[in-house]
Amino acid sequence: MGRRRWTPERQRTLKEADWIVGWLRANGPSTTRALTQAMEHEGIELRAHVLNKALRKSPFIVHAGYEMVDGASLSVWKFSPGEEE
Repeated sequence: MGRRRWTPERQRTLKEADWIVGWLRANGPSTTRALTQAMEHEGIELRAHVLNKALRKSPFIVHAGYEMVDGASLSVWKFSPGEEE
């Protein structure tokens, strides 16, 4: 049996997750709210599984703590190459 091709949906998910990682590399550390606002500004649909893939499963993104914004505790994320080896 041959290899399965990546579906357009899977390609879209990977592209959006890569955009999130790239944005954090250029603009981080940043809160989840700031990240979602940047996605909205770029016209990228906010999809929870894409955020999860980029923020929690990427070896380059680490949770950097919490920040209080407007009475809400928001996660702060940062790009961190090579720290989790």
